[in-house]
Amino acid sequence: MAVVEKKTLTTTDGEVRNIKDLAKDKDLKTVARKRKSAVVGQDAKSGDQNSKPVSGTLKTLTADSDFGKLFNLPENDSLVSQYLRVYSFNQRLSLAKTKTRGEVAGSGRKPWKQKHTGRARVGSVRNPVWRHGGVAHGPVFKDWSLDLPKNMKKAAFVTVLSMKLTSGDVYKVNKITLQEGRTKEVLDAMQGWELVGSVLMVLGEANSQLVRACGNLKNVEAVLCTNLNGYQLMKYKNIVFEESALDKIKDKYAKNN
Repeated sequence: MAVVEKKTLTTTDGEVRNIKDLAKDKDLKTVARKRKSAVVGQDAKSGDQNSKPVSGTLKTLTADSDFGKLFNLPENDSLVSQYLRVYSFNQRLSLAKTKTRGEVAGSGRKPWKQKHTGRARVGSVRNPVWRHGGVAHGPVFKDWSLDLPKNMKKAAFVTVLSMKLTSGDVYKVNKITLQEGRTKEVLDAMQGWELVGSVLMVLGEANSQLVRACGNLKNVEAVLCTNLNGYQLMKYKNIVFEESALDKIKDKYAKNN
């Protein structure tokens, strides 16, 4: 029995089309789809090129620079370690808390008389031995905070900054701005700066867009200069200051030196 090859096909619209013509239409649609995706990719690349951050040229601040000469305190390991200890203790929170027999809800009445009942003596239904009673020797709220004189805090900050300037890990730029507030823009800036290790950006003015973009990165942080502390200077290897932030740091801390 001879097999007859089917050359036509009925479409969903009821139209009878040649199979070869349908194959050609399918190929044309595939080509059109590829061209469209290529155009979209080119648009995305052009958009990425236009969204590079305007950060200016990165300049290194050393101990011999005008800024470094204002912060030239010698190393003081005991002061810095004392500051870090106080800072870490002040970050600790006491969250565990249990109720004692005096705090748990319940009657304070004596369940039965002391003698002549044949039962063990007991004075309260909320004693730690009984069910629903208080907890004996359980954790309670505790204040772990320590205090350090203000002058010692400032001296520790200047000491750490002086150490960073000596090691050549302090830099400055004119201003750090993002066009779209994307994390990729921050990564492009890191690649352009060619910095190795963690980076702390010190801003002269509030920039919520940059802070949000850095929030997705583990070893990058953006902080306002008024909130900068010695612990952050020790935590990050590279410190990048904006020009406006340097002026505010000078006004606040240079008089200590």
